[in-house]
Amino acid sequence: MVKGVSKTVIVVNNTGSKLFEKIVFYVTPEYGNLNAKQLRKAASEFSFNYDYSPAKSLRKRYKRKLNIKLLSILGLGLAILTVALILIL
Repeated sequence: MVKGVSKTVIVVNNTGSKLFEKIVFYVTPEYGNLNAKQLRKAASEFSFNYDYSPAKSLRKRYKRKLNIKLLSILGLGLAILTVALILIL
């Protein structure tokens, strides 16, 4: 039997998990009047590493890789400079 009760529901399709393809949140009636941004934030804090924008995580990974490459190049340059100074002196 289905009752005709109106509920606020948040459906997360991009869970970031291989095990779960969808997460459904039923919002309690006293918090059903929150705006979409607040509800989305609450759902993202609760779910399995849920990120509303997949592009954000890609940008973070790209920046992290770029930082690692830049630090590696900087370290290599510093090592070469150190060896050159030792040989000169």
